[in-house]
Amino acid sequence: MLEKKVKFFKALADGTRLTILSYLLEHSYCACDFTPLTEKDQTTVSKHLKVLVEAGILKYEKRGRNIIYSIRNQEIREMLLVLGIGEVKPCCSGPENFRVCCKDETESKKEGKK
Repeated sequence: MLEKKVKFFKALADGTRLTILSYLLEHSYCACDFTPLTEKDQTTVSKHLKVLVEAGILKYEKRGRNIIYSIRNQEIREMLLVLGIGEVKPCCSGPENFRVCCKDETESKKEGKK
């Protein structure tokens, strides 16, 4: 039990991973979307996503050639919000500033209704 908690908190001990989580609190993203969001190369982003998955914070699903990441469950989502992780995005940046290749389907449906 202690080992799982240590892994969880170590996963949160990185600015890039906190940035990734702050975006995932809004909706699911394709792995490819995090390169512009974090200003890191794809290899670095993949390593960070792997740490978050192994810590039990994220889940993923394959959709064709894309891998879509999201927060594992509502309990973790609420914990991340309580910790203030939704507020750690760098200022003057956001998903509106670049192309997002694979938004979550529910997000796409919302946009279609506007």
